[in-house]
Amino acid sequence: MKKAELLFNAYKSRKEIEPFPLTEEEAKKVKEEFVELLINNEGFGGYKLSGFGEGVLTKPMITRENTIELWFRNHKLEVEIVALVENGEVKRTFLGLEIPAPRFTTWDLPSHYIVADNIFAARLYIGPEIDPPFGSFKLYINGKFVGEGEPKYKPEDKVKEYMKGYVSLGVFIGPISVKKGDKIRVEGKRSINVSLI
Repeated sequence: MKKAELLFNAYKSRKEIEPFPLTEEEAKKVKEEFVELLINNEGFGGYKLSGFGEGVLTKPMITRENTIELWFRNHKLEVEIVALVENGEVKRTFLGLEIPAPRFTTWDLPSHYIVADNIFAARLYIGPEIDPPFGSFKLYINGKFVGEGEPKYKPEDKVKEYMKGYVSLGVFIGPISVKKGDKIRVEGKRSINVSLI
């Protein structure tokens, strides 16, 4: 079975797999094939931007529900600004949560594995609409303060001209490990209250 199919089957079955042998040279091709399988199966929803490159979000990955289903065992949580983009132009911006997870059994992998695994794209929560200046935010998990920060980026500087859909622009608080049952609260100019199930 092709490596992209192994990742796709892990994604669809919500079961992590052991890391397979992967060279840096083949990682990008595996990612392209994995992304094609995802989009053909679930429809295109947008992009996630990270220091490792660009991942693709499918429609089911994106939610506005205040209860967010975690699909894998090893999720992390990142507070981000999310842009709604048409033809490379930012139309609206939202406070959001990106909740990435690997299809592999571990996060502790060389960067080309992260690339092959679609930059660990899993869930994206779109919270309330927010206009710049965004200001500073505090993150609480189960009522406990765990971090604060503010986005230093301008959405229009991060978005590329070919982009469309929802674009998760990059973490400014996190990543922090989360699990089912956690209650997430973000406070600032706008707030988020969600439960992970």
